[in-house]
Amino acid sequence: MSSTKEHVIEIATRLMHLRGFNNTSVDEVLKESGVGKGNFYYYFKSKEELGYAIIENNLKRFSDRVLSNAFENPNDPLTQIDDFLDIILGLHRQRNCLGGCPMGNMAMEMSDIHEGFRKRFQEIFESWRERVAAALLRAQASGRLTDTMDPARLAQFIIAGVEGGILLTKVKKDIRVLENCFAQLKVHVRMYVS
Repeated sequence: MSSTKEHVIEIATRLMHLRGFNNTSVDEVLKESGVGKGNFYYYFKSKEELGYAIIENNLKRFSDRVLSNAFENPNDPLTQIDDFLDIILGLHRQRNCLGGCPMGNMAMEMSDIHEGFRKRFQEIFESWRERVAAALLRAQASGRLTDTMDPARLAQFIIAGVEGGILLTKVKKDIRVLENCFAQLKVHVRMYVS
């Protein structure tokens, strides 16, 4: 990928994370990035195409920073789930509750008005649920969690708790909301320890 294209994606990602997709114009991205219209349209046929690039950029960042670090290590599966929550919490502490979840924000804004974006977000959140469910299933198979625990449902509950906790933290501007939410998610998972 060219450095100009990456630069535009980075600037647009930052602007749209704070302002939203619909409230950020291509002209604002051009002005902030210093890239001309010709260059922009060389890399992106439309704002929609830029939107897809932002989604993929955010997905790669989340995968590199969170999913890989949490789930691609030798820790036991329950520790991996704790790591998943702890890494996300750390990222939101660094941002001082500013901005919320880039994927969650854009999904909430666009899912009712853009079917293509909605489908892509559905795939992404499902892939996160599958990663958490796989860890829960490994814990269950090793005898650490009871047979009554449904990995798919518990994983969905965890992802919903993560996204909801981030939203409430953003609204209240208080990291303790996310700390408490994640602590309760960990307690809930431990209810299934055998």
